[in-house]
Amino acid sequence: MTKLYYRFVYWRRRLGRSVPPAPGPRRPAPGRGRGQRLLAVKRSAYRFRPLYVFAVIVAIVLAVSYLMAAGGAGRGPLPW
Repeated sequence: MTKLYYRFVYWRRRLGRSVPPAPGPRRPAPGRGRGQRLLAVKRSAYRFRPLYVFAVIVAIVLAVSYLMAAGGAGRGPLPW
């Protein structure tokens, strides 16, 4: 699953770099302090994104495992 995620990220980046930006009026840059802070938050969120994805996958697996165990509680061992 992680391999597919990284493959998707790789191709998305590659396509993003190959397509030139759309022409149009440019907005003035935001204030220096706010812009730097926003950039730092975006950078840290992007850096920890694989960790977030892993945490979500683990949470899903634990939830499914709990539901399967709760459904079979008190019935003894599995037949296989």
